[in-house]
Amino acid sequence: MSFKKKLWWQEFARPEIVERAKRCDIALLPVASIEQHGEHLTTGEDSWHAIKISERVAEKTDVMLLPCPWYGAHPYHHWFYAGTIPLRFETFMNLIVDVVRGASYAGYNKFIVFNCHGEEWAIPPAVHQLGLEGYFVVAATLWEIAKSTINEVLETPFTHADEAETSLGLYLVPEFVDMSKARDETHENLIDAKWTAGPGGLIKDRMPWYTATFAQPEYKQLKHGVVGYATKGTAEKGRKIVEAAVNWLVTLIDELKAKYPPGVKPPVK
Repeated sequence: MSFKKKLWWQEFARPEIVERAKRCDIALLPVASIEQHGEHLTTGEDSWHAIKISERVAEKTDVMLLPCPWYGAHPYHHWFYAGTIPLRFETFMNLIVDVVRGASYAGYNKFIVFNCHGEEWAIPPAVHQLGLEGYFVVAATLWEIAKSTINEVLETPFTHADEAETSLGLYLVPEFVDMSKARDETHENLIDAKWTAGPGGLIKDRMPWYTATFAQPEYKQLKHGVVGYATKGTAEKGRKIVEAAVNWLVTLIDELKAKYPPGVKPPVK
């Protein structure tokens, strides 16, 4: 009988969790969402990205994987669309803070929050609250750490349930993707797109997308729930994006291990 290697906190007993911290005291928390992703992707798409990429990282680095909470924070224009279950910003922030605090009692001293949903605006307050308490936390967002690869392999900008997310789905969870239902769809912003930069886009002389109420609610203007060109998605594009993200995270973790061995807490406070 073969056994799958255990990677997730919930798969271990308490003594095992404590013992593993003596070998590697870095814990990785994947965060994403339950959100409508058109008619061809499941509502768990973002969370599947976070989970599957995190597993690849843990297999290479031996970091502890904290349970993915599935639910996440959402910008205002995502709300009220059937299939999406948003957490309030304060709830999401408190969730991150409480998870890190709890994991620290088992001997974990370094934390990575890995974000695969449009909530990069909601994570920094949690990071800085934890910093005030003396915790070392790194928050990495998929389309930021793999930006160069994303801009190289995609034909269209990274948006939502689009070429990018469909490609990731086709590579990571193909059993949950129905390309016969993939649709291309666009929407108009309330201000010209020249003023804002979308996820993974270049921000030079522009605002990040989350700094303005620039869009109408998606449930009012999207028939299929797609922002972009889902039909252009391919598993090969997804593979390249995933490999770039995994390599970035593995390199960071290896550097942290070298500079701060197990039991050594970075002097945040």
